[in-house]
Amino acid sequence: MSSDKACIVFTAGLDREARTVSERLNEKGFDVCMAVAEQEEVEAAQAGQPASEEVQSCIENASISIFLVPVQDYEYLEGAAGHAVACGKTIVVIAENVESLPQIFDDHANSVLKIDSPRLGDAIQGDHIWERADGTPASKRDIDRIECQ
Repeated sequence: MSSDKACIVFTAGLDREARTVSERLNEKGFDVCMAVAEQEEVEAAQAGQPASEEVQSCIENASISIFLVPVQDYEYLEGAAGHAVACGKTIVVIAENVESLPQIFDDHANSVLKIDSPRLGDAIQGDHIWERADGTPASKRDIDRIECQ
């Protein structure tokens, strides 16, 4: 069992999915922090404001950041993802539409899964998994990671 912390970042409307992911993470021994973006936070992100202190703290105190990405109004998540990238966190994306992701997730996610994917456990254990919309594995992706010197 793990004693790691996980941060789930999502927008309002994906509450049920966030609870399901949280339960699955708890089963794997993760201590889970959940940060939800309400409509006013989404609107602030659309205006270029950074993620809230609550979201930044959740990301900073976790070893893995899980983003539930809706089809639209995902700008808030982009700012939070930028913070996770800057902190060097492992990023797992669970998306309503895995075929159309914001560029930051395409560039930096370790795994991209469809909602209700049975492979979440593998992804949080470090496997690099990229799924298609039907849940089948996408072609192998080589993720360019730049090592700091």
